[in-house]
Order: sequence, then C-alpha cells, then structure tokens
Amino acid sequence: MDNLVYEDDPWAYLRLPAWEMLRVYITRTAWTRALPWSVHILLVVLPIFIAGLLLAFSLSFTKYSQEAVIWSIFGVTFFLMMFVGGALYPMKYKIFSGKIRIYLGGIPPHFDIPFSNIENVSSATFQDLWGLNLNFINSYSSDDILRITRKHGAKIHITPDNRTLFLDHLNKALADWRRSTSKVGS
Repeated sequence: MDNLVYEDDPWAYLRLPAWEMLRVYITRTAWTRALPWSVHILLVVLPIFIAGLLLAFSLSFTKYSQEAVIWSIFGVTFFLMMFVGGALYPMKYKIFSGKIRIYLGGIPPHFDIPFSNIENVSSATFQDLWGLNLNFINSYSSDDILRITRKHGAKIHITPDNRTLFLDHLNKALADWRRSTSKVGS
C-alpha cells in the first residue's frame, strides 16, 4: 500500500486573494498560470474542431441542410472540445511512497509513474518541451517546469505550484524507496 508523501495543487495560484496574486505575479512570472488553452491542448482539440466543421459544412450541401442539425453539430463539437481540453489539464500531483500520481481534469482520472521507471527528475525550461514528451502542464514558465525522465517511455513534464518543494519531497521519497528496495533485494 502506497502512503501519501506530498500533495501539490498547481491551481493554488488562482485561489489566492488579489493582493497575494499580485505579489506572486511580480516575483514568480505567474502570468503563465492562467493560460486557458495551452499549445499541447490545442494539438488535440484542433482536429476535433476541424472534424466538426467538415461534418457541418458537408451536411449543409446535402438534403439534411436544416439549420438545427448544423447548429447541433457545432454544439456537440464545442462541448467535446471543452471536455477533452478539461480532461487533459492536470488538477493535482501526489507523491506516494512508490509512485507519482497525476490527477487529470477528466477521463482518465489519473496517470501513475512508478518509481521503478524513473531514471532522473530535474528542472526544465520552456525549450525542453519540444519533441516527443508527455506534457501534463498548465504553465509555460521556466520557473515551474519539472522534467521526469523515465527508463522506458517518453519524458514527462509537470508544473507543480512550488517546484523546489515538490522536488525536495520527490527526491526524499525516491531515496527512501531505493533504500527499501535494496534491503528487500539483498
């Protein structure tokens, strides 16, 4: 059974009082925290939008050219885009004694990274996001991005609210996990 070591809420900034938001904004480049549509979400939502447009316009030239059908296709496309966009945003990061769990805004409810598959955890910059990575981020600020390099699979980028505190807890949990697995293995 995994025990909870640390929990991080990347959306904590948006729940701060206005004067505290201003202080954080000035000190931590937090303006990137409120991006409503990130680039990585756009790559998934844009094909849904294009498919909805193509379907609606192809029906407009057939015998089903009633406006109600076309507007209902636009409505379904809009709600599907909102659902997929919300489902891909990270809502919470948790460090357990044997894994990192990323809670997403919809389906699937979470994504696990077992410690046995983690090779390295380090700070990252905006330029590191390019390439074949899994980006569970809500910010493009270089002060926030954390890269998890896995032994098998793509690199994962996350943006905890406090990167240094998250990294400290994660390194401690990884060290404890490695110590406990080395005792079991010997």
